Amino acid sequence: MFATAFLKRAYRRLRRRPDSWTHFRSILDTASLESGEARSGPEKRWLFKRNVTLVELEPHAYCNRTCSFCPNATIDRLSVRTPIDRGVFDAIIDDLASIDYDRVVRFARYSEPMAHQGIYELIATTRQRLPRAEIDIVTNGDYLNPQALTRLCEVGLSVLRISVYMPRGAAWSPAAARGEIARVGRRIGIAPEWTSATATSVGATFPADRLEIIAFSHNFDEVGYDRGQLVEKLVDSRYVRRSPCFLVFSNFTIDFNGKVMPCCNLRSDHPQHAQFVLGDLSAPASGNIFDVYASRNFAAWRRGLATVSDKEEPCRTCKQKVLGSAELRRLERVVTARLGRTAIGT
Repeated sequence: MFATAFLKRAYRRLRRRPDSWTHFRSILDTASLESGEARSGPEKRWLFKRNVTLVELEPHAYCNRTCSFCPNATIDRLSVRTPIDRGVFDAIIDDLASIDYDRVVRFARYSEPMAHQGIYELIATTRQRLPRAEIDIVTNGDYLNPQALTRLCEVGLSVLRISVYMPRGAAWSPAAARGEIARVGRRIGIAPEWTSATATSVGATFPADRLEIIAFSHNFDEVGYDRGQLVEKLVDSRYVRRSPCFLVFSNFTIDFNGKVMPCCNLRSDHPQHAQFVLGDLSAPASGNIFDVYASRNFAAWRRGLATVSDKEEPCRTCKQKVLGSAELRRLERVVTARLGRTAIGT
């Protein structure tokens, strides 16, 4: 049974953040799909503020794990520790402050945020400049302890999301997942309250006064994503995605090197994905976050993923956030009604 405190906090989050597909339908118009390079600065800011509900930042390149269902299994993130440039980070936060951004700022990507020595300072700066934002971290939990939780509370983190994995070589099972989540609880000194359990996923919350702590463990060998076809064992070559994708509308994803990617599944440090970089915030020519979001290339991604139709590479085999057939038919009617049959080609 769900914990009462967990439900209350989840309800408050839902009030701040609309359902992703509802939001997608509400912003599906020509402003989102047409290139905005010729728009004024205020118009670009308006588009970003209206559309973007999640800004995801990668604080550094390092991750202490090499999971088989992650591209880090084939890319070196153990010896590469490059942090995000502080000037680039401050510029991003200043841009968000200029529109009084009040949605989610997430520290995650293909790194372990809690291994970054400056993570507390980055969170504190974000909280100071964006007092109304929801700030969260996705961590594997390896660096957590009671002292870390205290510091996260002090610097203003809103939600701590712990993605719990199996020890190297161990098989996933619901029982094993519960055991690993319980182990994290012993390390931080808080007993888990179980919230969900299926054949491929176990969820829990750790009740705390000033910080929402959510833990989840998934059998990613069964339900993982192919990450833009980088994880070969998860690529289903027979599958062709027809569902639209709201990620390229509502998410703004920034790698440790300042490069902006269309979504969380694509990464600038892999040769196979280098062609998908939408902008480089460390290079003046790319402009600011609003310029990149309104750019011709980003708009092209949104057009390509707005309709119910066969998707092209690298999205062809992606199963993340897909809709069932009945939901897809309903959404297709909405898309046609909002855009008409010719607007997509503009």
